[in-house]
Order: sequence, then structure tokens, then C-alpha cells
Amino acid sequence: MNTREKIFRAIVQQPGLTTREIMAIAQLSRTNTREHLQKLESLSLIYSQLDENNPSKHRYYPVGK
Repeated sequence: MNTREKIFRAIVQQPGLTTREIMAIAQLSRTNTREHLQKLESLSLIYSQLDENNPSKHRYYPVGK
């Protein structure tokens, strides 16, 4: 499984993960993590929302869930 698939599967299994949580799961830098997240969003596989309790955080969800 490649890194992007690993990130996507983590989001499907645990909707609402933050960038920091995804970084830890994928063991990537913030820059690399964001690149993968942006690609997944451009493919309409995931979407992000601002965290209600902390507007500086985004949470990621699979599309259609």
C-alpha cells in the first residue's frame, strides 16, 4: 500500500482526523502530508472542515460518508 492509500484508509476508518494525526499515522512531514491531502481532495475522495472548537485545525472526512 502506498502512502496516499494509507492516508485515505486512515480517514475512512477514523473520519475527522486532523492533519497532525494523519502526519503521525503516515509518518510524514507536514508538507508531504498536506500534498497527499490536497491530491485526495482534488480527486474528490475526501473533504475537510474547520474544527468547531479550534478554527486553526482542519478535520478530514471521506466523501459519501
